[in-house]
This record gives sequence, C-alpha cells and structure tokens, in this order.
Amino acid sequence: MSLTYYLYLSQLKIGLLAAQVVSSAQHETEFAVDLKVVRYSRKAVLPERHDLDKLEKVIRHLQDADQIGTAAEPGPYFQACLEMRWKVFPTAGIVVFAGTLDDQVIVLGGSASHVVGGGDAEPLGSVPPYLFRKLQELQPDPGEFDDERFHESLSQIGAALPGPTQRVEFIAKRLAEKSGPNGTLLGSPIYVALVD
Repeated sequence: MSLTYYLYLSQLKIGLLAAQVVSSAQHETEFAVDLKVVRYSRKAVLPERHDLDKLEKVIRHLQDADQIGTAAEPGPYFQACLEMRWKVFPTAGIVVFAGTLDDQVIVLGGSASHVVGGGDAEPLGSVPPYLFRKLQELQPDPGEFDDERFHESLSQIGAALPGPTQRVEFIAKRLAEKSGPNGTLLGSPIYVALVD
C-alpha cells in the first residue's frame, strides 16, 4: 500500500464540497425489535468522517459526474501529474505552485494556511479576487491589469519561482485560462501531493 505525502490540502474546500455530495452511506442507524408488548430500540450515530475520507468522497463524486478533466480538456476541475516548483509567500498569505505541461504554464494558487504544516495564516488565498490581486502584486510593476497582462504575469510567475522542481499530482478548480500557444492555466487546488 502506497501512502500519499500531501503538500497542500484545502480542508475548507474539501469540507464545503463534501457537504454537497449526497452520500449513499447512512450516518445514522437504528435497530428496533417490536414484540407487541415490549419495544427495544437502539440508535447509533456514526462518527464524523476524517478529512481524507471526505477528500476521497469528493474526488469520487467529481469523477462520477465527469467534472474532472485535464489541463487541455474543458471541465470545471482539472487533474495532472507534473514537475512543479512552489513557494509560500507569507506576507501575501498565499502559496503558488507552477510548472509546464505541453507548452502550457500551469499555476496553482491557494491559501498558505492549507500548506501541510503551513501555520495559522488566514484562509483567504484561494478566493479568486484576493488571489488575482496577490498574484498581480508579485510583479515588479503591477500597473493596470487586463486579461492579456494577467496571463503574461502567470507565465512570468511560473518562470520566476525559485528552487528545485518536485513531481506532484493535484486536482484543482479551473479559475482562468488562455488557450493556444504559450497558454496559461490558473487553478485553485483541492490537494497537491508528492509523487514517487
């Protein structure tokens, strides 16, 4: 059995998505015996599921609903396995993962609070307007932003992240995309994990 080494796990997103998934498992069970005179009843409430169980439930639901595509395929969520660099920006409260897949720059941005062992940062980094603004502020000359300039900055951020690459897998919500040659894709990850 292979264990997964998570780098980023958005417990907030997982909890919100899991609450929307209709589960076939019952969370309450009841056992009753009716003997016409005496009635015995026992009710048990199952314990709350662990976050990783919730993650599996969410992923299974998204797969069954055909909601997870690839970086090149349309879909509200995308999944990939690639070499990425990443960095936590503590003053901005965000973490950025970046890599290239088939000439497309993939940038994942989320709250630094969801980095495993990341501390107690406020979970704002995954909120798109906040994330867009913080990504803009990472540029030396933020200036006015339009779609074209935003996607140019994603490419620059992806190229400028320091450090070695690590092979990771992830599932992310698709936030912004520029298709075509030298395209970019910005996602908000549900999880990011190291791949052996």
